[in-house]
Amino acid sequence: MLALTLVLAGCANPVLPVGGPKDLDPPKLKTEQSTRNFQTRFKKQDIVLAFDEWVELRDVFTQVVISPPLAKRPEIVRRKKTIQVLFDKDEVLRDSATYVINFGQAIRDITEGNVAPIVFVFSTGDYIDSLSVEGQIADAWTGKPVEKTLFMLYENLADSVVRKERPFYFAMTDKEGKFKVNNVKSGTFKAVALNDLNLNYRFDSDAEQIGFLDSNLVLSGEMLPDTTVAEQDTLQQDSLQSDSLVVKIDSLPAIAKPKLPPTPKVNLKLFAEEKPLFLRSKDVTKYGQVNLTFNQPPIEAKVSFDSLGQVVFFENDKDTLRLWYNHPVQDTTWRVFVQRDTSVDTVLVKSGLRAGFLDVAKFTTAAKPTGQPQKLVPGQPFRLSFNYPLVGFEATNLRLLEDTTKTIVTPKFSIDSLAKRTLAVKYPWKEGVGYELQILPGGVTSMYGLSNTDSIYQKITVGQAKDLGTMMLKVTKLDTAKAYIIRLLEKPESPPVKVWKVADVADFQVKLDLMPPATYTVELIEDLDRNGRWTTGSYDLHRQPERVVRKTLEELRANWELEAEVIGEF
Repeated sequence: MLALTLVLAGCANPVLPVGGPKDLDPPKLKTEQSTRNFQTRFKKQDIVLAFDEWVELRDVFTQVVISPPLAKRPEIVRRKKTIQVLFDKDEVLRDSATYVINFGQAIRDITEGNVAPIVFVFSTGDYIDSLSVEGQIADAWTGKPVEKTLFMLYENLADSVVRKERPFYFAMTDKEGKFKVNNVKSGTFKAVALNDLNLNYRFDSDAEQIGFLDSNLVLSGEMLPDTTVAEQDTLQQDSLQSDSLVVKIDSLPAIAKPKLPPTPKVNLKLFAEEKPLFLRSKDVTKYGQVNLTFNQPPIEAKVSFDSLGQVVFFENDKDTLRLWYNHPVQDTTWRVFVQRDTSVDTVLVKSGLRAGFLDVAKFTTAAKPTGQPQKLVPGQPFRLSFNYPLVGFEATNLRLLEDTTKTIVTPKFSIDSLAKRTLAVKYPWKEGVGYELQILPGGVTSMYGLSNTDSIYQKITVGQAKDLGTMMLKVTKLDTAKAYIIRLLEKPESPPVKVWKVADVADFQVKLDLMPPATYTVELIEDLDRNGRWTTGSYDLHRQPERVVRKTLEELRANWELEAEVIGEF
């Protein structure tokens, strides 16, 4: 939004009236003492708006919007009962352009703060342009409307215009993400949405989000006679073309008021472009760990290392890639290589840390035991995580006791192949029964040759199927030529409960047993590039972000079977 300078004139302060009924009326414009609104052939001059009572200005910088944007900051001042717009002496108004000054909620009376909804319009040409464009801007990933985002129209259709020029017209979205641009002239425009963080009307920061219309927006400007609604609908339909959105409406003389076709509606998806992955920091101070922290989750990080006989496990933790390593023979200096495009970051892992590490290291569970039982869903393995990766266990030192009788049972133990720090315990658990897992000293061994020196006790409580539900999930009407990602979520911010990747099918169906009662959401992602994850858009590549559909399902209740269907239409 164009920054505006507020200057309060040095006049006597008005005194607020005392007593009497509450003032509910906004200030009224005294047209005979004000600069005439809707002027044509306007020459640069101070604009004076006179009111029937004392007024004040609030939040000029954010409330007052001028379109097309001015090159210089005008002053917006209050003088007695007037508001004045003072153009900069070097300001040059565009030829044959209609300007709109929308004061938003900036002008208020001084008693109750009643807003005077003032919009001042003038044209430097022979006509007051009367076209309008409206629509909504929503976040491409969440689908939620985005407030305080620019919708911009450019006459220059070059892709580079969003980085080099101010728009010809613009509007700001409200709390519902909606916008409307009035008094637009006929022509062909590039339509762009921008979260303009530095308020310069240019897409010039990696932190800014952008959205764009795939084709140019064409507003046709021939005069229209009075027409019936049916004729207007026919005219609009006839004006649609395959490569552009065309609406037959007009730039009007100030005295002409024909009936116009419906205002075109433009809906845009706002997205942040994918940022280049780079290494933000590194930590090699602890033996056995190389922590590489990136500017974003390192999904496509290319990491290699000198192979000197060391054992290495990779582990992702949000934006950090952790290399667990051990030199079983000798503590040797080696290098880790992080490739990004044509450059490579080299991380040196020094020798001499192993002996000190082994002197103080203690191998135990990742979380401190609380003594409280962990609740387990029937049929699921119990999982216990440790502070170091596992390489083995001694079954004779692992015991599972059942019920209050402490009966020793024989489960199946294994180390998770994807999460090396996790010990999995599989057993045909009895519903409603309590168990205790005992890991005696020497029961598990880490990759450093360290074993637990203390006994580890963990109580387990197995739930009952009657407290859980069953879900029959169907996703129908998928495009058989596309791939999709289907995610089941219990909470929007939490990791998904289930994820499926499907391709080249019309329908997907799955039965989910023993599901905790909750209100779940299904998230359907159109995986156009088939990379198994949501891909954002690219302005320069003319690529829209992959579309996402979400549906909140009916609540799944205990001991209940829910049939849920999601239609895969975007």
